Parts: sequence; C-alpha cells; structure tokens
Amino acid sequence: MPRWNKEGIPHKGWKYVDVIDLGEGLLPGEQIEYESCEMCGQERIRYVHILSHPDVEDAIHVGCDCAAQMLNDYVNPTERERNLRNKLKRRENFMRREWTRKDNTGNYTLRYKGENITIVKSKYGSWGVVFREEWCWKYRGEKIHDINTAKLVAFELFDELYE
Repeated sequence: MPRWNKEGIPHKGWKYVDVIDLGEGLLPGEQIEYESCEMCGQERIRYVHILSHPDVEDAIHVGCDCAAQMLNDYVNPTERERNLRNKLKRRENFMRREWTRKDNTGNYTLRYKGENITIVKSKYGSWGVVFREEWCWKYRGEKIHDINTAKLVAFELFDELYE
C-alpha cells in the first residue's frame, strides 16, 4: 500500500539499513520474487532498499528513487544498487567460465584471477568447493547436490574475498 500521501508517515529523516538483491543466490531457472515499493507502489522491485525511522515501528522496503528522496541522498542509494548490479554481472561471467575436469580424480578445477578453485564430488554424491584451503559442502544450509550450485558457491567464496 503506497504511503507517500498517508498521514503520519514521514518523508524525511530516514536511515539506511540495507539494500538487497532479491535475485542474489538464485539458481538458474529459479524465479525472482519481486517486491513493490512501500512508498510509491512501484511493482517488480528487484533491488530493495530497507530504511528505518525513529517514528515508524517497522523498517520499510522501497525502490531506489524513493530511498534517495527519503534519505535526502541522491548518490549512495544509486551507488549501492550499482554495486549489486555489478556483482550480478560478475556472477554471470563467472558461471560461463570453462572448468577443467581432471580424469584421475574427477574433480573440476578453475584458475580464476590468479586463484585456484576446485570442485569435488564426494563418494556420497554431494559436491564440495575448495578455495584457499577452505572446504564448503553446503549452500543455503543444505548439501550441494549439483555442479551448477557448486559453481555458484565457488563464485560466492571468491567474490566475498575480492569484492
């Protein structure tokens, strides 16, 4: 329900809490569950800016333009959203990379920006990612069940280190 004209909802004095990409971490084929801006009603917001205000009980989810107005900051909301869009592009490029399968082990390896990343399949059928001597066997709290999810985990591990 749009709030710009609703009495008791301040237009200024909001504080930045976070910005989230509703498509982050989705696997190929998974649908984005878009939100609507709680101030103007704009639909299909992918990058949700979360703001708080001392006179409003709950945080509010808005789009970039409303965030800029409410924060009286026309640079940082756009910059934060741009950073998320850039991460999406990095992920798309990473996921297109060709991995080398080692015949002797069945592992997949990738040399990426000077770093080695390995994907291994356990004897139980799940997958793991090895990056900088760290092993990761789960994604979203569950075992990694396919190579594409393992590649997504590899990207997240790499990007977290270099972002």
